Amino acid sequence: MPFSLQVRPAVATDAHALAALAIQVWLDTYATDGVNDLLGRHVLDAFTPSGFAALAQDPAAALLVAQNDAHFVGYALLRFDAVQPLALACNTELCTLYVQERFTRAGVGTALLERARITVRERTGVGAMWLAVNTRNQRACRFYEKHGFSLKGRTWFALGEDRHENHVFAVP
Repeated sequence: MPFSLQVRPAVATDAHALAALAIQVWLDTYATDGVNDLLGRHVLDAFTPSGFAALAQDPAAALLVAQNDAHFVGYALLRFDAVQPLALACNTELCTLYVQERFTRAGVGTALLERARITVRERTGVGAMWLAVNTRNQRACRFYEKHGFSLKGRTWFALGEDRHENHVFAVP
């Protein structure tokens, strides 16, 4: 199957496809024991078409989509003016970089990250950004380290009564 990758800014009409993609990737990554009520509620609340439509138009954010022809295979979300005490030199957060499992190791993540860096430089004048990633997601941790991010510390993601440890990475 030929692969034709394009990365572009998202628009509001991309919202339904982005919501479906986000739910798929999140569940594939984090619902490793299956889906329960808490996980189901989380993804259906966090990844909504209306939420993605709003993000596509939010001046404090940049939403990028990776396409293989007309099919979405990944996306990245940046938030500007997002302070992280562990990375004070950076005020742009790479909130999300999701790639559909079938397209991992095909250059999609790298293309999204490169476009994110360009977007940050155009918006802020510097390429500094930070992110948080689940400590158990070793593939993602290695990806960010390979692309020049360094570990700054840890933070926690709360889901229901559970707290999940996250690494905070930043570049430069």
